[in-house]
Amino acid sequence: MALLLIFTILQGPIETKKVLYPEVAFEESTHSYDVLHYLIDLDVPMDSNYLSGAVTIAARSNQNNLTELDLHLLSFSVDSLKVDGVTATYNHNGETLHIFLPQPQNQNDSFDIMVGYSGMGSGGMGFLWYNSMHKTAYTLGCPFSTRRWMPCWDRLWDKADYGVEFYITVPDSYTACANGEYLGRQVQGGRATYHWKENYPIAPYLIHFASSIYDTYSDWFHKTPTESIEIKYYYWPEDSAYASNAFSLCLDMITFYDSLYGDYPFERYGMDVVYPFYYGGMEHQTLATIHRSWIISPNYYGIAHEMSHMWWGDMVTCFGWVNVWLNEGFATYSDALYLERREGHQAFINTMILRRNAYFAAEANHPRPLYDPTLNDLFCWGHDYCKASWVLHMIRYLCGDDQTWLNLMATYRDSFAYKNASTDDINRIMNQVLGGNYDWFFNEWVYDLWYPEYEINWTKNPEGANWRFIVDIAQNQTQGPPVFHMPVEIRVNYASGDTLLKIPITQSPEHFEVVLSQEPMSIDFDPNTWLIEKSTIIGVEEEVSNRIRFKGLRTIGRSIEVELNRPAEIHIYDVAGREVFRTFGQKARFTPKSAGIFEVKAGAKSQRVVVVK
Repeated sequence: MALLLIFTILQGPIETKKVLYPEVAFEESTHSYDVLHYLIDLDVPMDSNYLSGAVTIAARSNQNNLTELDLHLLSFSVDSLKVDGVTATYNHNGETLHIFLPQPQNQNDSFDIMVGYSGMGSGGMGFLWYNSMHKTAYTLGCPFSTRRWMPCWDRLWDKADYGVEFYITVPDSYTACANGEYLGRQVQGGRATYHWKENYPIAPYLIHFASSIYDTYSDWFHKTPTESIEIKYYYWPEDSAYASNAFSLCLDMITFYDSLYGDYPFERYGMDVVYPFYYGGMEHQTLATIHRSWIISPNYYGIAHEMSHMWWGDMVTCFGWVNVWLNEGFATYSDALYLERREGHQAFINTMILRRNAYFAAEANHPRPLYDPTLNDLFCWGHDYCKASWVLHMIRYLCGDDQTWLNLMATYRDSFAYKNASTDDINRIMNQVLGGNYDWFFNEWVYDLWYPEYEINWTKNPEGANWRFIVDIAQNQTQGPPVFHMPVEIRVNYASGDTLLKIPITQSPEHFEVVLSQEPMSIDFDPNTWLIEKSTIIGVEEEVSNRIRFKGLRTIGRSIEVELNRPAEIHIYDVAGREVFRTFGQKARFTPKSAGIFEVKAGAKSQRVVVVK
């Protein structure tokens, strides 16, 4: 018996919105002003990492008698500074630009700060310029580097409420792209000025532009007969064949996520390809940036990951990098869900197992909670991506069915659309939607570290025509919570058929008994792969006639083919002991990503096979 994760039955987005309005966050509510809008006017000569420009910041005071404030700007010099057209004095030390306002501002007063600036990009982050194959200039602000190319209040929780607008001047042989909608190009004296405008709230680290010798093409997502969204791709001319292949699934991706998570949240979407690039991909709002290698050797699921960030990361943005798991966990789980759509449920399970193994490796090297990673450990693949995606997978398990899970996601989305959300926020949403107190879940899986290590002891006793199944579930982990309270599933296998039991966990060991109509022959723990866990099963001896045996085990090309004498749980491990495949059945086929030695285990039987190139 298998529980299939089926999304195709859900026809379009959830209609009923269940909104839990967020509480005002303390840090945001005590900040002296709010950023309303950025107007960015840039001159990019494209012959070096020199950049000059003027940024006008529309702001609103959160207090009476506001006389001074701070912005961020690093590596560039301030050439001029005015507030509402009046020259203002300032101190610029390091990354802090401290401004003395010519006139005090009272609560709810709006005012404009114009900063003219120039300088050289510092490299690595911020403003980058490369002359590699083609001259390319672009920005990379994540996590704290928007200040390295423009004056701003560089806190991801202070979104510019009314978006950002760009005027980007480059030599007229170059194309410049940026957030939002393209509003035109003016050419004069060998120079071209590109006009872009994003109307939705935007966090500073998501503000972005790029310029190079780009070719482009567009797809159109036709949401309705009268509503279309452009998806535009920017790439080097010699990569046109690569681009058409790498981007070939983008329409299917946006259709899938739009049906799963609700309407695409912005006015357009696009991707710009850059090289060199520090990351594989970066979810700049409406314009994801990807490494050129992702189109040379198509990384479809990396592209899906960045697209899903438009919902989870850009529309709903984590409140501070202490909550980075919300951004990256949602996107990592989303690319696995898209893989399931394309390649099936078993591919999804295999990917989740590989990512669980990546978390185990990261936790063994550096045990830590998901919440509040250090700067040196921010964006850790094993924790902030893999474990985070598993936390969402386990939330889905606790929901009981996919419709409830999607209702929870929709409530979270609608409560924090175009705002910021924290771990406590999604905790409150879960409590509201599921009608219980799930603080324990976040305490154990987000605010604490490690994972449960189960020892399952079971036996059986005849009771008339029935059988009593008895199981004790102990947890033996030496780090993290002494007891993880996740309910667990155990599949009890009979000579013919099986029964799935869901057992609540309140203590360690947890004792459970149930009377069954057939004799238990074997058990499988967490057969549907819902939990981060390691487990050992200790049980009664099986009847000789019922013991699991290999009828066939062979390699065909790069694939491992398994056949048993009866259906059972089949596990495959790599040479390091990491589980790379799990399924239930009498036959299975698995194709590893690389050659090597693998152990195939079913029941008490295990055999090794060698896969060669």
